[in-house]
Amino acid sequence: MVHSQESIDSLVNHIESSFSSHPSESIYFQTSKDIYETGEDLWFKAYQLDAQTFGLSDKSKTLYLQMINPKDSVVWQEKYPVENGIVSGHIYIDEKLPEGDYFLEGYTKHSFYKNDTIGITPTRKIRIVKNIARSEVMENPKDTIFRFETFPEGGNLVSGLSSKLAFKATDGKGNPVSVEGTIYEDDKFLCGIKSVHDGMGTVSFTPLANKKYKIELKNGKSYPLPGIHSQGMVLNLRKQDKEHLDFVLSQTKGLPHRQIYLLGQMRGMICCMAKGILKDSLKISIPLENFPYQGIAEFTLFDSSMQPVAERLVYVHPQKKLYITAEPEKTSFTIREKASIKIKTTDEKGNPVRANLGISVYDRAYNNPADPVNILTYCYLSSQIRGRICNPTYYFDEKNSDRKEALDLLLLTQGWRRYVWNAVEPDCQGQPFLTDEINGMQTLKSKKKDKQNEGAEQLIQVFGAEGNSQFIWTDSTGRFMVDPDKMKALQGGYVYLKPMLSKEFKPALELVDYFPLIDSIKKNRPQYYPMEELSHYKKEQILDLPVISSDSTILLNEVTITAKGHKPFRDKMMGRLDSLAKVDLNKAWVCECQPVYLNDYYPGYTHHPNGKYDKVKKLPVEGKGYRIIKYSPMMVVEDIQEIVYSGPLYSDEELLKMNNLWRTKGYYGKREFYQPDEVDIQLSTPDARNTLLWTPSVITDEKGEAKVYFYCSDINTGFIGVVEGVDGSGLLGNAKCEFRVIRK
Repeated sequence: MVHSQESIDSLVNHIESSFSSHPSESIYFQTSKDIYETGEDLWFKAYQLDAQTFGLSDKSKTLYLQMINPKDSVVWQEKYPVENGIVSGHIYIDEKLPEGDYFLEGYTKHSFYKNDTIGITPTRKIRIVKNIARSEVMENPKDTIFRFETFPEGGNLVSGLSSKLAFKATDGKGNPVSVEGTIYEDDKFLCGIKSVHDGMGTVSFTPLANKKYKIELKNGKSYPLPGIHSQGMVLNLRKQDKEHLDFVLSQTKGLPHRQIYLLGQMRGMICCMAKGILKDSLKISIPLENFPYQGIAEFTLFDSSMQPVAERLVYVHPQKKLYITAEPEKTSFTIREKASIKIKTTDEKGNPVRANLGISVYDRAYNNPADPVNILTYCYLSSQIRGRICNPTYYFDEKNSDRKEALDLLLLTQGWRRYVWNAVEPDCQGQPFLTDEINGMQTLKSKKKDKQNEGAEQLIQVFGAEGNSQFIWTDSTGRFMVDPDKMKALQGGYVYLKPMLSKEFKPALELVDYFPLIDSIKKNRPQYYPMEELSHYKKEQILDLPVISSDSTILLNEVTITAKGHKPFRDKMMGRLDSLAKVDLNKAWVCECQPVYLNDYYPGYTHHPNGKYDKVKKLPVEGKGYRIIKYSPMMVVEDIQEIVYSGPLYSDEELLKMNNLWRTKGYYGKREFYQPDEVDIQLSTPDARNTLLWTPSVITDEKGEAKVYFYCSDINTGFIGVVEGVDGSGLLGNAKCEFRVIRK
């Protein structure tokens, strides 16, 4: 028994060390809607959750966010501060982006590890269109590839032992295919099979090692069954209710009695360990009170030498969640009317719960049925298993009476889990490599050594995009850090750094950019994302949309609404650098010829192509109009333009070098979601808002209640309200509501 206990302890230690090398945080993205038009702002809330409990985690302080286009290229990347496990931010959807499905991907210090090639990158799909009224529903392309897989319960078929065999049929893109067929034993009919949910089903029978088995499907394809072991053990889940799981363990007759162990764990937490003496069969009842949370429980059967011989995934406690109700004050409102939604949060027993919620109300035209994802489906399913999941919301919709059986089928057809039971070392030697801070090093490139400055702490000035500044010190080796608190104070885009040493020492800064490192690691990871229910966009949407004119403007009461223009972002610090550059250097000059030409301003444009000019070169005047001229190599005039002089044209890199500055990405700037107040809503200006409300942080009170208010716009159509959130200690929940906006 002492040896046995040592083996158990060794196994427990192995599991703990294995999971210490896995990311300890998970991220879920909630967005203000599913579909966006180019030129809009995408508002998001990121929940940073403990990977085991799903309680809010504050271990990481910085979110690295990328938006990936359909060709797997990055079109947006910024950093955002994490506060108490929550990130609230926005992304600008550039007007030049082509239509398609894009992905938000998030990385933090404790959710994305180096060398971890099996982890799942936190991802949220969004659709981008040019014009919502012209977007089309695309039919899923036909796929001629057919795949059929079988999965014995526990892992193996054993001769003479009753076994359950699960199966799954898909096409080449992972879409489910309904199947029907027959199992033959030595070419004799044994039993029929038929899928019951999304191409999945099960059949029970007793295989024999001296027989040959195959499955023939009605589509004419034939498949041999997995190899049948002549002897061994089988793990079978016989019964499941709210209180217990009943397992039956069986082994081949004639084998000696042996001690076995059944280990139950959830997301790396060991929840129970049962042991017993297996003769021919053994029933083990597991109390579900050992599992504190909702989710996938993993049961592994070990023999007396602590070798894994069978495994079973079981979904437990579907009732343990955050129950959210969202009730609009009325089922319909008039345009510009003040509206409200009452929200209540409770646990499974009906007790009020204080919760942190994100709430969005938007035109239902921007709802994407081809993206069946919410906080429950992502955290409890998509982030936990590697197989592709078709329509994960089905398993959480209480209207589906067979959802529990369907969910068990989904878990039966996952195969063995990712964990490799190796007592020597964990399967994944992951380690954090991202940092919450800005890190760098200052070096002195001057050949002249200065004993006073060599090996001493040096001062560096740090600017924000708004021009505000702070000071930091290097250590004796030149290393320095801008911590998250300073980054928040400087929030607004880039952070600029200026060594305070004299230029004669030629100080240079080396800054670490983690985004390229993220990209290199991400290439080795497979992508997992839930699949749509049936189709995605083609066919015209039949929606009661506002009238859209041919030039894409929205027509309301014969008043044309045009979109607001967006200017390219250029922060104030670069403006300051421009002004410095105008003072320090100015290559452009004006000749005394008639007419007057501006020289050496635009590349290739000059009045004196041979470079000789003996007269006085005058400086151009800011805001004054000049001609510029371009010659061909044969001295033929190619182009003449009229321009207004606005200072020297330098790249950002040139300006930084001229002023002995370095820059790196800091926290992206904050913006507030616009909501009209009582005065705004009375204005005659047409109101074409399709998102009426985006409130990323609503906290329910001690009664579990909250109420949100907003004004309807001039769009008269159906609207959807989406509420998602957490209680902070492991309960997750979501709710939807609908109402209409009508004209009087």
